[in-house]
Amino acid sequence: MNQDKGSKEKSKKLAQGFQKLLDNFDSVTCATSDCMDRLNGMFGDMRPIGKDARLAGSAVTVHTIAGDLSSVVFAIEHAEPGDIIVVDGHASVNTAFWGENITLSAKNKGVIAAVVDGACRDVEEIRKIGFPVLARGICPNVGCMAGYGRIQEKIQCAGVPVSPGDIVVIDGNGVVVVPLEQGEEVLAKTTKMMETEYLVSEKLKAGATIGQLIKIDSIMNSTFAYQEKALK
Repeated sequence: MNQDKGSKEKSKKLAQGFQKLLDNFDSVTCATSDCMDRLNGMFGDMRPIGKDARLAGSAVTVHTIAGDLSSVVFAIEHAEPGDIIVVDGHASVNTAFWGENITLSAKNKGVIAAVVDGACRDVEEIRKIGFPVLARGICPNVGCMAGYGRIQEKIQCAGVPVSPGDIVVIDGNGVVVVPLEQGEEVLAKTTKMMETEYLVSEKLKAGATIGQLIKIDSIMNSTFAYQEKALK
């Protein structure tokens, strides 16, 4: 599934929009997921190898099999600056799909992060390099270059569908994927939500409670009234 020039440009522009939110607000992934019906957040065991990253970029997808990292190397060769490599390794954590040499190659190509549904190794070197990698696990055993797998097709990564050019948003809460075709709508909704959340936070810091702000008494009274009516 190759991207045309127009979709690539759209993807990168949307990634810049989400990056602006990350530069100005906390917990952007939470708001982004909320704006997609609380979906598209990757599993909680996808953890950063080093320090938390705050990044948004275009997905370059990798579909491979356990023990084979050749398609990961191939994907890096076809990546562009600002891309994020997203690997569907079927949660295999007994051989590593990512390591120091792949990290250096990715950095040289302008790739800004890697999200690996599988294992990573050379974590001490990766931490020194400072390259953001989120992975399902850590393992010293490296995979081989058998030539299996494909790139730039729809995959599943840690419970979330990912297509080439989708927007990958990463912060301290984890990873959220925004489908490219929904990107403009989700960015607009997330921007509005973050601005509203900021105002709410300011009121809470001034002494209000969340119950007061959402009028929890009214909500609970409505619920009780509905329950009483249903029982009659």
